[in-house]
Amino acid sequence: MTRFTLAKFAALLLSGSLLGACSFSTSSESAFDSASSSFASSSDSSGDAKEKYESDVADYTADFVTSSSGTLDSFRVRLGELAEKHAITDWENDRYTYHGIGRGLRQAKLGKPQISAFSESLSRNDPMKKQAIEDGLKK
Repeated sequence: MTRFTLAKFAALLLSGSLLGACSFSTSSESAFDSASSSFASSSDSSGDAKEKYESDVADYTADFVTSSSGTLDSFRVRLGELAEKHAITDWENDRYTYHGIGRGLRQAKLGKPQISAFSESLSRNDPMKKQAIEDGLKK
């Protein structure tokens, strides 16, 4: 995958040509549906740990989208590393990941087109993930 700035990435996604230029795995989409029930609850003891993870994801997302370079693949790799640090075993299906992404997009003060492009790409148009990002944008 070639290196894209966020502006180029958003422009390509909005023009519909990103999918022809890049290949994204969709293997986690169906897994997300089965994991959605785990979104609903967490114990009080894990709540603080989840909030810390969400906050770290938000900070990283804001830094990533405002930097001059980076790929979506490198973003995903770093999210995986953050999840591992916080003992999150399935970050791609964890609502706190997507809440954090939404919070980070808000922190970065991006425009709606950029937020939409980034959100659609990361959620892979999964309604549950998109909703979690939207919820994070409101936090």
